[in-house]
Amino acid sequence: MVNLKESSTLKVRLHQVRLNRDAKSIKVMVTGDWHISPIISENQANFLQEAVTQAEPDVILLQGDIVDSPTELERETSLKKLLKELRICSQVAPTFLVLGSHDFITPREPRKVMKEFAIPRWKVLCKKCGVRLLIDEWAELDGIRFFGAFQDEKCSTFVDKNGKLIHKDNPAAFEEFIKKFDFSNISDDKINWFLSHAPLLTPGVIEACQKFDVMSFGHTHGGIIPRGMDEIFEKLNLHFGIISANKTLFPGKVRGAWEEDFETVIVVNPGMTGAQFCAPKIAQKFNFIKAAEVSLIEITGKTEE
Repeated sequence: MVNLKESSTLKVRLHQVRLNRDAKSIKVMVTGDWHISPIISENQANFLQEAVTQAEPDVILLQGDIVDSPTELERETSLKKLLKELRICSQVAPTFLVLGSHDFITPREPRKVMKEFAIPRWKVLCKKCGVRLLIDEWAELDGIRFFGAFQDEKCSTFVDKNGKLIHKDNPAAFEEFIKKFDFSNISDDKINWFLSHAPLLTPGVIEACQKFDVMSFGHTHGGIIPRGMDEIFEKLNLHFGIISANKTLFPGKVRGAWEEDFETVIVVNPGMTGAQFCAPKIAQKFNFIKAAEVSLIEITGKTEE
């Protein structure tokens, strides 16, 4: 039985990227925000299987928030779902994963950072399922290389004046973190791809990563908009949402694909589930009817005249 808080339809959204240099053609499927927990039924695994069958990707990227809380890594029913969905991906194509905040921070009170507990378990689970976990490291395949950036608790939380942990994006912390890496010498002999969970796209982050051909993210749940509006936004080349995961109104750059000034293409995948606990309950009723969505990015190089 499908839970009322799950999508009833699937969308495989195609984005085509043509580089201004020779490059091997490749299809990359981006998915994430599975939020596996007791409220997610087997229907999500069925959607995922349908998506990889439709897309036939060469590579699959999992963009974090795979579970709804790190405590789900100890729940037998959630682990069963998690292993099934990871294997659905890895049996089709090489699969890489970056962690989201829900994967190592409990999302509801009392909030706890469980990095020391969660990361070792993620490493074991990924190895068991044939998935490569990327924590601030590179991985390479024929024709393409990936850098997976881990957004730690500094990027995902604040501590208020009462010492309470607040689960909220911190773009300044991510910019400070990214500037520690030197991406200036990236060569163009392969496609270069940056992946992380939340699109904390400050000007400093975009400038630091300008040598990448593509940057991909999840986290936003598409800006928590009703089903149907995404099609309108796409036709109008609009990338804002209605409510952000931080409960701010009309967030920008939270869905779709677009090209930045440096010709880097940004892809933000709305994810497989709806708003979960990110939005006010009245907004959830609208968001949960949107399609479960994966992004398929087809990259081609410059063709000879």
